[in-house]
Amino acid sequence: MKVKGTFIHTLKTGEKALILLTDNEEEQEKLFHYLSIDAYQFKKEIVEKEPRIELISAGYTDNEGKVVWNENYIPIPKWFEMN
Repeated sequence: MKVKGTFIHTLKTGEKALILLTDNEEEQEKLFHYLSIDAYQFKKEIVEKEPRIELISAGYTDNEGKVVWNENYIPIPKWFEMN
């Protein structure tokens, strides 16, 4: 699983989601699963470095060049929840 890029997506609610991009749909699904189950250290670093990010997800660029991502966003704990 390699992250090939990132972007920040602002939801209609105003929440900001960090989208991690992979090579393809299969890799995107693996990354999303990893982020939803584990990735504690990664989430902790996001909380510390970029507290405005509230959600994360994984995506990929399809054959037509369109970025597709899982819209079941994974919440990132707030800094005070990490202590």
